[in-house]
Amino acid sequence: MKKYTKILIVMMMVVLLSMLCSCGVQTGAVKTVTVTDCIGRSVAIPKQPQAIATLDPFAGLAVIMFGCGDKMIATVGGVQRDQLLQRICPSLANASVVKEEGSFNAETVLAMGIDLMFVKSDMYRSNTEREKLDSLGIPYLVIDYNSIESQRSAFAVIGEALGRSEKAEKMEDYYEGVMEKVSQRLSEIPQKDRPSLYHSCNEALRTDTEDSLGAEWVGLTGVKNVSLGEDLIFDEKNYYTTLEQIFVWDPDVIICNESGVADYMIKSKKWQGLRAVREGRVYQVPIGASRWGHDNSSETPLAILWLAKTLYSDRFEDVDLKSEMTWFYSTFFAYDLTEEEVDKILSGKGIRSPRVNVLEE
Repeated sequence: MKKYTKILIVMMMVVLLSMLCSCGVQTGAVKTVTVTDCIGRSVAIPKQPQAIATLDPFAGLAVIMFGCGDKMIATVGGVQRDQLLQRICPSLANASVVKEEGSFNAETVLAMGIDLMFVKSDMYRSNTEREKLDSLGIPYLVIDYNSIESQRSAFAVIGEALGRSEKAEKMEDYYEGVMEKVSQRLSEIPQKDRPSLYHSCNEALRTDTEDSLGAEWVGLTGVKNVSLGEDLIFDEKNYYTTLEQIFVWDPDVIICNESGVADYMIKSKKWQGLRAVREGRVYQVPIGASRWGHDNSSETPLAILWLAKTLYSDRFEDVDLKSEMTWFYSTFFAYDLTEEEVDKILSGKGIRSPRVNVLEE
């Protein structure tokens, strides 16, 4: 009997030791979570990613917004041009730029020990870039945001991937609340009292086309966007018009999202004959962590509110835009703006390193 007891004890010890070893292996393994990205791909990613690459500017902003900027070790050049964003996230200055224009640097990405990538949908749709992405063996999520609805969904995907779904939901709720407020207050304005508007995007003659995010958020303010439905010049991925055509439209208002373009229009003799220039209704769109309302902006709700208040000040007298901004950046970026920074954001000057060739020449 004692003999069998000893054998039983030995067997139990072997089983226990085996279990402990097995637990040790599990402890050392990377825990994963499955996330469905913006185009419906289900991807197993690290539950707590430690080295992130954002091959998309919107994703870079969102990663910082959700408090994971210190883990973003690779990004695209556009993200680093936003000076306020570098103050919000000082580690951004040390992130490697692995994509500026065109193709991304796969060799650099592979050598960095990255465990999660966010990539823009147009990269995935390029066979060449997709093959490079797949060859790396690094899990990646495709981010798409060509409309307000898809942009809000993109916040949700990135929030889930980073374990920040609650913050993403708060951002989505704020977005929706701004849209409802603006739509409700402007719903009774007759069509004849709504101004016509030209939206300069990045460059003086680059503008909105239908089914674009820019056209959608501008349209929420009830304006007639003069470039929509018109014959525009398509060049690679962007749409352009001509100065002659803008004179034909002769819009009531012009807004420009790239720093320096509004000043150029106001000072250039070529633009002097336009009614918006003569009447002082050429406005620089604010620039904060990003250019408000730009396709990859994290601050599109603020852009909607800013334009509505700019065009219909009497209907938004109770909206203190400076207080709204202070709350927004504190809530979503955990950053307290100074009065000087608030003024810089609203002026759109001295807060983003400018691109070259933003004018029509």
